[in-house]
Amino acid sequence: MTADRDGFESALDSGRRVIRDARPEVSVVVCSRDGARTLPVTLAALRCQTIDPGRFEVVVVDDGSSDETAAIARAAGAEVVRLSPSQGLAAARNAGVAAARTPLVAFTDDDCEPTPSWLAEVLEAMSPPGVDGVGGWVQPACDSAFRRRFLQDVNPLTPLAGDLLRSRAPLYRLMLYLRGICGLAPRLQDGAELYAVVGANMTLRRALLDALGGFDPAIRFGGEEEELCMRARRLRPAARLRYAERAVVIHHFPPSPVDGLRRARAYGRGHRQTARRHPEVRAIVYPVPALGLLAALATAFGKGRERRRWWPALSLIAYPRFVIACGRRRSLEPLLYGPLQLAEEVATMLGEWER
Repeated sequence: MTADRDGFESALDSGRRVIRDARPEVSVVVCSRDGARTLPVTLAALRCQTIDPGRFEVVVVDDGSSDETAAIARAAGAEVVRLSPSQGLAAARNAGVAAARTPLVAFTDDDCEPTPSWLAEVLEAMSPPGVDGVGGWVQPACDSAFRRRFLQDVNPLTPLAGDLLRSRAPLYRLMLYLRGICGLAPRLQDGAELYAVVGANMTLRRALLDALGGFDPAIRFGGEEEELCMRARRLRPAARLRYAERAVVIHHFPPSPVDGLRRARAYGRGHRQTARRHPEVRAIVYPVPALGLLAALATAFGKGRERRRWWPALSLIAYPRFVIACGRRRSLEPLLYGPLQLAEEVATMLGEWER
């Protein structure tokens, strides 16, 4: 009996070593700062993935939190990396990559909820030879129904389409912008080439991240993914980034539109830093706010009533797709989306020119 028991315990210890030493296929890196309120939803969603739990690991990077973020992550069985003080999102992602044990690294945020098939779709999309990274769809969710509908029309976390790779000429970029505000931009198709992925739902090969030296820690929030994608193509001109339509995460946005302005401004600041590192990148100048400013200056010496007509009219007519949406939905609500998009474009340009 004793010998049998010793043999059983020896086999059990051997099995534990196998499990402990097994290498998963993909690491999920979740960066969090004071995310104790939202992180449990993210971790619960990862526990519900349809693939075998042994095929992936979860690494939570606690970027200088003052709450119970690290304790919550440990209780959920995640590997925890703590940074103190906070070093910013890019540095936190680099710390997560350093702790990862796998050839693939998937990233999401602590306010995101991956759908059950997310990792299965990610692995499928990364399986073809030569694919260096994939970006999936980020579905907006919000407690405010109005803001949720606006975000569904103007999703700031949509991967950037490969059309941007064809030319950097101002007229070509203007054509792409006008096509977007008129509602004529083609829908991003599964497997399509991407210009840049979005941090809330991106997967990259570890070898590529190591070759690039990771994300630029000087870009603390906003645009660090785009800058990394640009370096990837400079290092490896044939680098392939693809869109994985069915790899979906749900992003929970705060209900206040102020959050949109904050994100837009942060993206502008990040884009400015990207432009400093890549001379071919030009400053962001959105045509609608720029034309509105010119119109205001042109009427600066007119009557007050005439000056006041410009901005309301501008936000109503400058984004035709919202006018079209009114007819399609039989609602006037989309007319309110124009001022919000105008404000976010202004915030992006202000961030671009901040010193």
